[in-house]
Amino acid sequence: MKISKMFFLFCLIFFPLAACGDSTVETSATTNGISVGVISPQIGDIAVIGEYVGVMQPIQQVAIIPRVPGEVSEVFFQVGDMVEAGDILFSIKTDDIETNIASLEAQLAVQDAVVRAAQTGVSLVDGSAMQSQILSAAGGVAQAEAGVAQAEYNLEQAALGVEQAQMGYDLAEQAFRDTTTLFEAGVVSRSAWEQTEAGYSNAQATLERANIGHSQAELGLAQARMGREQALEGQRILLEQAPEENRRRATDGLAQAEAARNIIMVNLENVRDMLDDANVTSPISGIVEMRNVEPFGFALQTSPAFLISGHDSMTVNFRVPRRSVAYLSIGDSISLRDGNNVLPGTITEIGTMVDFGGLLTIGANIPNPPASLLSGTSVRVFAEAERSNDTMLLPLAAIFYEQGVPHVYVAENGIARFIPVETGVFDTNYIEIISGISQNTQVINTWSARLSDGIEIEIAGE
Repeated sequence: MKISKMFFLFCLIFFPLAACGDSTVETSATTNGISVGVISPQIGDIAVIGEYVGVMQPIQQVAIIPRVPGEVSEVFFQVGDMVEAGDILFSIKTDDIETNIASLEAQLAVQDAVVRAAQTGVSLVDGSAMQSQILSAAGGVAQAEAGVAQAEYNLEQAALGVEQAQMGYDLAEQAFRDTTTLFEAGVVSRSAWEQTEAGYSNAQATLERANIGHSQAELGLAQARMGREQALEGQRILLEQAPEENRRRATDGLAQAEAARNIIMVNLENVRDMLDDANVTSPISGIVEMRNVEPFGFALQTSPAFLISGHDSMTVNFRVPRRSVAYLSIGDSISLRDGNNVLPGTITEIGTMVDFGGLLTIGANIPNPPASLLSGTSVRVFAEAERSNDTMLLPLAAIFYEQGVPHVYVAENGIARFIPVETGVFDTNYIEIISGISQNTQVINTWSARLSDGIEIEIAGE
């Protein structure tokens, strides 16, 4: 037999000649045949753990877009830094905002004076107070003219805001369409698509707010012009000494003055909110994945200034062969290795689309990853690749191969028989036996240079 010759050569090379030639060590236990040990196949489960390459991704990711565009004064975090919810990421210069607040406060003080004058005009509309009313009406006309000028300026600013918001919306809409096409084609991840969708929604909301602001500015201009017409008409009636009509006009002038003051107060409140928004904060705790702003640069509402990824838990995406998906389920445990770190995980998503390489994507949640495990890091992932339950198992050492076909030696009535078997799943210790022997078969599990098909044997211990 070929096996006996190989064993003999092995002994000649690696052991003393006397030890190889001393056959009494092997046959001293029996004179009729060689002594062998036997086992019976056992029933059990066997699984193969596959090793794959995975890429870490954040579960929660937020794009930070400033509510107020402007020049950046300070940036407090770098890419890779950990941030807490509420931390100030960067600040925008507030010089223009503060100037606008001062201007609106001055306008409000003037308008308060106009309201007080209108109130006085209403109370002094009759008799000897006519001259005072005429003077007040003249003041009302002047203030109404100022209100019209302010309303026209507000409308111009609102129109500019609509134009900028429309440009941002068009860019975000095109980006969302392109990313959707790539996502449906499997080129980009869901998180990337969701980020683009969020940007599109923000741009749409910004455009809607800009259109609402423009409509309000148009309404304000119409009201200011109406107030001017009323002030002029009131002045005309006063000059024509029409007391009753003058009284009605004075009352209307007071209402108009109060409305103009209310508009200024609303604008002032909005600008003060812009001052609060100049300090841009993080809504979540996590790690800075991207930063697009620099000191003395310009922060826009058309692109994210920061990208923050939550780091309490992450997901790892890895690809497995289609046949291995049958052995994986949502909720199954996996493990990953990053350097010397071994982290547990749980499968949360099983893809249904096969890529060009015949692989499917699996997603697993990794809780409490170390800070060093950054988004985009490649890791080794270990997951079940193949399994067989309640199957017949033999130790790997009991299997022999001849011309690539697996065989076993079995004991039959004191004779060794070389029988081919069909094998299946195997790990480092055991192999699945699909057919060829039964559970009651006595399989020889000891090695001898004389072991061959048809040789007489004696079972050790019998």
